Amino acid sequence: MIDQQLFSTLAKGMKSSKIRELMKYATSSNVISFGGGSPDSKNFPFKEVQSIINDFDSKKIVQAMQYGATSGFPPLIEALKTRLNKKNRIDLNEQELLITTGGQQAIYLFSKIFIDSGDVVLVEEPSFIGAMAAFLSNGAELVGLPLEDDGVNIEKLEETLLSLRKAGKKVKFFYTIPNFQNPSGVTLSQEKRKKLYELSLKHNLLILEDDPYGELYFEGKDEDYLPIKSIGSEAPITYIGTFSKVLCPGFRIGYTLSNKKIVEKMELAKQSNDACSSSFGQVVAAEYLNRNLIEDYIKKMRVIYKEKCDLMLSSIKENFPKEITYSTPRGGFFIYANLGGKVSANELFTHVIKQNVAFVTGDPFHTDEKLGDCHIRLSFSSSTNEQIISGIKIIGEEIKKQL
Repeated sequence: MIDQQLFSTLAKGMKSSKIRELMKYATSSNVISFGGGSPDSKNFPFKEVQSIINDFDSKKIVQAMQYGATSGFPPLIEALKTRLNKKNRIDLNEQELLITTGGQQAIYLFSKIFIDSGDVVLVEEPSFIGAMAAFLSNGAELVGLPLEDDGVNIEKLEETLLSLRKAGKKVKFFYTIPNFQNPSGVTLSQEKRKKLYELSLKHNLLILEDDPYGELYFEGKDEDYLPIKSIGSEAPITYIGTFSKVLCPGFRIGYTLSNKKIVEKMELAKQSNDACSSSFGQVVAAEYLNRNLIEDYIKKMRVIYKEKCDLMLSSIKENFPKEITYSTPRGGFFIYANLGGKVSANELFTHVIKQNVAFVTGDPFHTDEKLGDCHIRLSFSSSTNEQIISGIKIIGEEIKKQL
């Protein structure tokens, strides 16, 4: 028997992800799951990846199967820098790029080098559960800021920042997902991106910009979803991207672009974490970029995800009571529904899972879990059209019963 007092203070505060717990119910093959934020596995670019691997020469084989540098595979770093500069219009002056084991590790490493126990991290309300878990695991106090239809309330952000600093609190950074936010599906407007950049400059506020879905838009063009970091290089903004949504999550490749001093510290933190990310995945990803395969794949998946999203939205409109409101995302994977306070998301889940349908309740995405029990997150990305139609109908019928 292990004495619980032996665990560290941080370990004692750890708890399992609500999503992971809920998904235990959804492992059966006959369950329609709208829970995970997974890409469409039926459309992974397997043939392209297979072709890349088949073309490995003896040098590439060694590079792919041997340990690599902590910072990442140099050809992948250079290919990503070029792409971020040309496509995302990010100024690379005084910036460095670090390859991480998924975007989640980038969030964790950033947290580790900045957060001391009791420091405040500002987050959108609601926000990505994986990021909040990383912040909490490093001892942060989370303060949520209300999301509006066009992103975070900038005035409230500034007011909260100044109020906390006046009270003697150390506010370390603000975490944002500007494009098709997880879980809300909301996109930060261009006007608010500029205001957020100016606020960062004015108050020397670090911003952690997480952009896993930015290229998976359903309308508009690249310029409509450019990173906040593309506005300029003076504000202290750290950008995070990932290959999990535009290649495959199984390779576990993420990356972060930031001021050289920040990246140096993150690299040191990574050395004690996993030494280096998967060499195999990095070698494949570098060739994936250099062959320009990513552009055609993204264009293809935009069409597929838009079709799924439109179908789920029309199914919700047809089957959910009119009292239920929901987001209309312009890209990404998620629709966030507000049950209006009359239906408990957790109670709803217990009923629909018995009918082999799963979703994620809103409470783990909120700094105050009570705020989330009237919300559900519905992911359309990995479901078939038939599953979307039948699953949404079951959820709608159950909501009507609860009302």
